[in-house]
Amino acid sequence: MSLLALWIKSHSGKDGTFLPGTVIEDFVDDAQAKIEMLKTVDPTKPEQELENAAFEDTMHGGQILVRPVRYGLGVRKSDVYGVHGVLRKQGYGKVRERTVVMESVKEDVSALSKKNETLEKENGKLQAQVKENSFLLTTLIGQFAQLVGHTGTASTESLRLAQEVLSMSHNRIVQRDKGATKERSNLDHLSFLLATMNNRL
Repeated sequence: MSLLALWIKSHSGKDGTFLPGTVIEDFVDDAQAKIEMLKTVDPTKPEQELENAAFEDTMHGGQILVRPVRYGLGVRKSDVYGVHGVLRKQGYGKVRERTVVMESVKEDVSALSKKNETLEKENGKLQAQVKENSFLLTTLIGQFAQLVGHTGTASTESLRLAQEVLSMSHNRIVQRDKGATKERSNLDHLSFLLATMNNRL
């Protein structure tokens, strides 16, 4: 009888099932997967040797212990029969895989949270920019209405200035991330255009 078969027999009930709430079944699944892998490496190797090798590799990570677990403190019944306790502490097989998956999910959530914070800041900047542009447009429309109201007509030059201000206001939203120098230049030019129109009143 192989080590794996002996271990399964000692950790299963009369009906062949494992103790619920433990990682014994996960351990056996990992050992069986290891056996299949070893078969592909050496198909001629006897089944018992394959099971022994798979058991030792799954249980001890490929290291064969010189003495029993906790031998220096005295071997206890739980060290001999409660192998699932050792596995639960060290995190083997599917339990370890679940832990890795959970850590990966936590990293993804953290990254999404940071990205969301950045988007919120960008959205706040955009809203402030739209508010500023709305103020400029309101000022422009008010001054243009006064100009038309005083004269009854609007010159071609006034219409051109109004169109240019509207165009620049739109471009400031589209190009707002291209640098502070560009933004300052646009503001100065807008102020000049508005002042020019104001002088025509």
